[in-house]
Amino acid sequence: MEIKFNIEQEEFYRDYRYRKPYLFKQALNLPDKQTLWREINEIYQRANPIDDSFKFRKGRLIPKEQYVEAFDNVGKTRYRFNKAAVYEHLKNGATLVYNRINNEPFSDGIAHQIAQFARAQTIVSGYLAFGEDASYKNHWDTRDVFAVQLVGKKHWSLSAPNFEMPLYMQQSKDLPHIPEPETADMEVVLEAGDILYIPRGWWHNPVPMGCETFHLAIGTFPPNGHNYMEWLMNKVPAIVGFRHNLQGWEHDKSRLKTAAEEFAAQIADPDNYEAFMQEFLGEQRTDSRFAFEIFGNPHSDGLPEDALLSLNTVDASTLEKGYLIANGIKLNIDDSSILLLKAIQQAGVINIKQFFQSQGGDKLKLTETINHLIRLDILEIKMG
Repeated sequence: MEIKFNIEQEEFYRDYRYRKPYLFKQALNLPDKQTLWREINEIYQRANPIDDSFKFRKGRLIPKEQYVEAFDNVGKTRYRFNKAAVYEHLKNGATLVYNRINNEPFSDGIAHQIAQFARAQTIVSGYLAFGEDASYKNHWDTRDVFAVQLVGKKHWSLSAPNFEMPLYMQQSKDLPHIPEPETADMEVVLEAGDILYIPRGWWHNPVPMGCETFHLAIGTFPPNGHNYMEWLMNKVPAIVGFRHNLQGWEHDKSRLKTAAEEFAAQIADPDNYEAFMQEFLGEQRTDSRFAFEIFGNPHSDGLPEDALLSLNTVDASTLEKGYLIANGIKLNIDDSSILLLKAIQQAGVINIKQFFQSQGGDKLKLTETINHLIRLDILEIKMG
């Protein structure tokens, strides 16, 4: 499913990202409902029922023993959903929550597009309900979230932050002295195909509306100042003033002031900043589909010309600097690949045959470049 973002990326960055919510109305061209339900059912069917990422909520957490059963499977204990209990909890208004969904082509494809739009790594969660009860009370998240409504509808009430830019250890439930807002700044009913962007720190209370509803909450994780400080801590041992034992304020204050000035210089060093950003981006990973029949098969005729190519990277903006970082690989761009990569960056997806026809040049060399980038997991192949 392709997402049609109804706003230019740079406009979104300038006016909304990290600032205020934005509704992408009818951004997804959804398949028929039967296909959607098949995908959703299969995602939950493959979930590990005893994993902490899988849970039932109805305001409170419902104990797993109420809907998970253990059994002996040829000498090994296995666990399965008690389907009768699962159905009953859903009928009674509970929400089925599945956090950290991965290796699921259906949700991975949506998350990948959002990762590229937000230029940030993602974590995907699913929320399934049929009743009217909220799964969580009013709260804020410590990451930006794109709520992707796939089935039915859900009511969202949002309020501006009163605790600016919370980090992962600053969840609203752990800061009871921060009062909930008394009024909402935005209310919206998400319908199937809509996507709602919620910046971190914004209070929100999504509530089912007594009908079928399923949405993916795709959290995005760009680098922040705290991440940068954690990375810089590796440089602290090189500062002599921080290696001395502490003996008392009057004795230590001069040395600490000097050390702090040295550390401040490290923070403001653009080379440090660039090294951190490259390392942070190098830790990102995006999943792509296998193509065993083409690249694992010694008898393959090679890449078909009707294949489609897309970038398999979180952030391709570094192309302007002459390199690309994808799935732990830093690729310095040469003349044979820059036109290809920029064409894919601009179009999102390109047809190989059409690209050959429009560019001309050494077709054999370009084919070798494409095959190499696919094997490195920098490009993803899709069949036309």
